[in-house]
Amino acid sequence: MKKVEVLLISGRTADQGRSLEVGKTSEQYFNSVAVIELSATDSDALGLRDGDLVEVATPHGSVVVRSRRSEGLDAGVAFFPYGPWANQVFGSHTGGTGMPSFKGVTATVGTAEGSEIPTLMELVEALRGEG
Repeated sequence: MKKVEVLLISGRTADQGRSLEVGKTSEQYFNSVAVIELSATDSDALGLRDGDLVEVATPHGSVVVRSRRSEGLDAGVAFFPYGPWANQVFGSHTGGTGMPSFKGVTATVGTAEGSEIPTLMELVEALRGEG
């Protein structure tokens, strides 16, 4: 498996906002947040095409999502929209601020051919200790 190291940043997107109007259990929401945007340099290093599956891993956890090439990101920086899939790799420690750090988290992103993106229900079951 090919891998690159990146700094993760997170936030909301317009697509995510529109899909929230449909609902968090919708396919539209899934498609808007179960994705990580990678720089052209990092996408090329991994040999990725838009939509290829990747595994994102940090010391806090890992998750498989789709990749999306972004010409607007510098090499070594990746954007992961807020949501249940991103929550698998960002820690919960707030340092007394009440909000976990969703910026500047070191991660590895690697090809995940043959894997599947977990469903929302699978993520919820794992949190409950049922998965």
